Amino acid sequence: MKHSIIKIILFSALFSLAFLSCQTVEPVAEDLTAKQLIQKGQDSYNVGNYPQALRYYNAVLERFGDNDLPLYIEAKYEIGHIYMKQKHYSYAKAVFEEILDIYSQTIPGQIPAAYKKLSEIELEKIPG
Repeated sequence: MKHSIIKIILFSALFSLAFLSCQTVEPVAEDLTAKQLIQKGQDSYNVGNYPQALRYYNAVLERFGDNDLPLYIEAKYEIGHIYMKQKHYSYAKAVFEEILDIYSQTIPGQIPAAYKKLSEIELEKIPG
């Protein structure tokens, strides 16, 4: 009986290590479009690979954010959402406050209103 429990514990530990090692952070291809980067970020998020998702969303900001404010807002929101999921509330708060600041400085309708409301909702969830 004791050996069975030890085997189960060892198997569980090995399985956990194997699972964690699958969450590698790969380089982001240079030729991806903004939509492809967003999709890859969502795919990575959906499988729980938050570091890789963050890389894709940050690549959107670096490559396309200066020229496309709605795209910048979308990528920023997704980054904040990941921080919330990881319980990195101070980082998430800074992201959502930046998004709301951008909305306060733009003409209504210039960027999709959904991310403003979503950011407000996320800010309300932050403990503190």
